[in-house]
Amino acid sequence: MRNAATMICAISSALDQLCRLLVKAALVGMVLVIWLQIVARYGLRSPPGWTEELARYLMVWGGLLGATLAFRRAADPSIVKANEKNWDKAGIAAKIAVSVTLVIFITPILYYSFLGANFDPARSFLMRSAARTTPGLGINLAFIAAAIPTCCLILLVHLAARLIEGPVKTDEQEEEKST
Repeated sequence: MRNAATMICAISSALDQLCRLLVKAALVGMVLVIWLQIVARYGLRSPPGWTEELARYLMVWGGLLGATLAFRRAADPSIVKANEKNWDKAGIAAKIAVSVTLVIFITPILYYSFLGANFDPARSFLMRSAARTTPGLGINLAFIAAAIPTCCLILLVHLAARLIEGPVKTDEQEEEKST
């Protein structure tokens, strides 16, 4: 049992590091693509058609992956802040509330991402997206749509880690404790 908990926390930590790297790359990419669009539009008077589309897709991936980072650190919006690391009544209630809320939110998203009506995978969100391509870049829309179930699955791993060890401390929380 102890090894499984350690492994879940290690997987969550590795996913968190990967997501942090990908969010930074998405933000830098988005800034560079928008910069290119501005230079091409106002300097060359001929903006490429794909820059706005690529910036939008980078924003989608970066935003959703950023949401997983916020959730792992308990920096996501919440009505009541409770110390999830404590195993008192308030800590247990916080763990239950976070777990139930996340599962209620994510279950239909994952269901419709992989299955459609009557459990038909052909009618799923990803399969319907796979039948289309983006207008400017010409890539399969499933690569963009995959951001949603990917981030939901990462959130479930982070939920398991939060239940085991609590949220990861942010640099700001560490500074507050030391002062």
